[in-house]
Amino acid sequence: MKTERRSRPRGTNVANDALTSEVIPVRHFFGTRNAPAGVHAHLQLGHITGGPQEFPVIVALKQIHSTRVVVIRGDKGLGTLEQTEGDALITNQPETLVVVRTADCVPVLLVEKTKGVVGAIHAGWRGAVGGIVAETIRACADEFGAKPEHMHLAIGPSIGPCCYEVDDQVINPLRSRYPGWPGVLQETREGKGVLDLKQLIHHQIRASGVPDSQIGRVDHCTHCRSDLFYSYRREGRVNGTMCSGIIL
Repeated sequence: MKTERRSRPRGTNVANDALTSEVIPVRHFFGTRNAPAGVHAHLQLGHITGGPQEFPVIVALKQIHSTRVVVIRGDKGLGTLEQTEGDALITNQPETLVVVRTADCVPVLLVEKTKGVVGAIHAGWRGAVGGIVAETIRACADEFGAKPEHMHLAIGPSIGPCCYEVDDQVINPLRSRYPGWPGVLQETREGKGVLDLKQLIHHQIRASGVPDSQIGRVDHCTHCRSDLFYSYRREGRVNGTMCSGIIL
């Protein structure tokens, strides 16, 4: 497989069709626009596992920019795809690939190995400001007894502060809900600012009790890297999305 050589963030493994984070100790991927197949075509993770392998159980959601966390237990929901609304999936079921799709929003992957729990989160600005990542961490604790101090989370490629100018529609709820907003928003002119979604999510993960050493970031900007990623803001429409997923 041809290796992507340029602009490799620390702690990230980069290939043409997927990226991985060194903080996640189980099979996972952050997809790129060069992925040969999506979840609809029996997604293969041979480049991660060391050999071709197909997973019959792939679970995704109808994403709605919410803070809703969907729990997958036993046979509940297994084998379904895009039938349930929500923006985060958690499960303790082995060989169950949980997937989210993004094209500027932030994909976040989670694992707590001691309890055998994984999760995939789609966090746009609404979800991030609403605290979807913290909600997912709480749901893992409530549903499966997972502990934040044992969790590992990786924040995937998304639009960066270099390219993400926002207006009062975003700024006002951010200011009202997040006291630490000056650390993630740089005001540029009246009613405008640039938002660092990754940093906002990183702060929320740390505040939830996850050690900083167990938080990884893939700091590619989807808007800048047209060779690797689709970008809704750059392209002005949905030309495609990247799939990111994790499996026990």
